[in-house]
Amino acid sequence: MAKSKSDISMNDLKAMLPQEGEPAEQEATLRALSSLSQEDRDLLAAVQESPFRLTTLEQFREFPANTEYFILEHNISKVEDVGWRYLAQHLDILLPPELLDAIDPVPFGNHAMREEQGCFTSRGYLTLSGDEWEHERPKEKQTEKKPSIKERLEQSRKECAGQSKAQPHREKSAPEL
Repeated sequence: MAKSKSDISMNDLKAMLPQEGEPAEQEATLRALSSLSQEDRDLLAAVQESPFRLTTLEQFREFPANTEYFILEHNISKVEDVGWRYLAQHLDILLPPELLDAIDPVPFGNHAMREEQGCFTSRGYLTLSGDEWEHERPKEKQTEKKPSIKERLEQSRKECAGQSKAQPHREKSAPEL
């Protein structure tokens, strides 16, 4: 199969990385990116052309878990396309062709781009999805072992056994009328 012009190779990924950190950290980052599908590599290339550009090795390492943070629409390449998409999403009625011809989609596209914080890249229209960015969580050192559920149940049983089983019974008096 011939390589497509848009295919992103490992060398392309390596060239995107910031030249900071230890060689081992660079290698770990490259390993994390090597698992990306060609579609996600294309997304990363678009992100790197945008104001949302990743700037740290940590961000690059976290990218595979955050591909849903961005939306890349390959079929949108100009403001008019964004405007027509915006109108299609917000109109509840189907307009006849003569009314569609009277619509200028550019102001709608400009509005949508501001609202979505969208931008154009050579790969399509890029926006943020609204999802939260997932950060790497360092593995917490287990300094204190938590008791298992079985151990906690045993402890509760012992505490209950230590208490008097017979609870004083209060007789309820009839409410006064």
